Amino acid sequence: MMKITRAESIEKIAQKVDNVEHAKIVKHRFSDYTLEMLAKSDRQLIDRIAHTKFSNEGVERLLKAYDTNIITMGDLLHITNYSLVSGGNERYLNDYFSSIAAGLDTQTASRILVAAKFEDWSYNEIYSLVKSGTYQVGDNTFVGLNPDVAREIDKLGMELYAYDKTNDFYLVRDIEKTIADGDSITFSKCALAVKINEMRSNPDWEDFRTYIAGDMENIEALTVDGLIEAYQEYRVEELNIKLSRKVDKNFESFIQGIREYGVDKAIECCYEITVKTNIQSYIESEPADISEEHYGALKSVNNPLDEIYAAWLKREYLKRSI
Repeated sequence: MMKITRAESIEKIAQKVDNVEHAKIVKHRFSDYTLEMLAKSDRQLIDRIAHTKFSNEGVERLLKAYDTNIITMGDLLHITNYSLVSGGNERYLNDYFSSIAAGLDTQTASRILVAAKFEDWSYNEIYSLVKSGTYQVGDNTFVGLNPDVAREIDKLGMELYAYDKTNDFYLVRDIEKTIADGDSITFSKCALAVKINEMRSNPDWEDFRTYIAGDMENIEALTVDGLIEAYQEYRVEELNIKLSRKVDKNFESFIQGIREYGVDKAIECCYEITVKTNIQSYIESEPADISEEHYGALKSVNNPLDEIYAAWLKREYLKRSI
């Protein structure tokens, strides 16, 4: 296709826009390439470029990306629309194009770029939050929680806020209505939201969520470390319950066997009965100070009560030998 001259480009642009926009285009002193691209564009894009706060270099990079099919016209219009106030997110253009090269769809990438202008997070920080599935970006300027993650935080009893279509900020009272309205839900602890999103795929998440929501006096004080610690405690308690049930069955079988042999056998096994009774009572009263792996090992054997009793005898023997 034959290139047109700079003067021809400016003339074509003048035919598409008002005098004010035309004057601004001329004042920018854009490159010949940018002017030629604008001359081929419709009025909507030219108007936005006329008032953009992006640098001439930034504008040219975006136009070249469109010209080479890296981004779409929709992406270009979205980015330039929000460049009318400031070009503060231009510093993220390298990150923007890198994420697209890495496989991020251009619509999401463009929304992240725009959001980076208004959020405290950088482009890559928002990209990471979106990539985790915890947050999402819409065609507005907000980074909002994934609705499913928001539901989980709401069920924990923690406060959520949202921006409505008119940018009014409000406390979420009805999570389903907020989601149905398409409002952007925010949460002050993004790292905690990411961790909740990770953990909600655990098969025991719903039971754990109920456990922690009822166990914590001040759920708003919950932190990532606190969530991890609470889950570890919950897991130990659950494993201990399962182990206790198995030990109870072992103990019942043990006592039944003693009864079948009569009084003499009971006298002979008096020490074993006493120790195993104590073991059963201890496991029922509180979780043992052992790891999940140790719990798993005990649960995997047919008779964990005998395993624990044998370990007890070995320890008592060692103590007597010292």
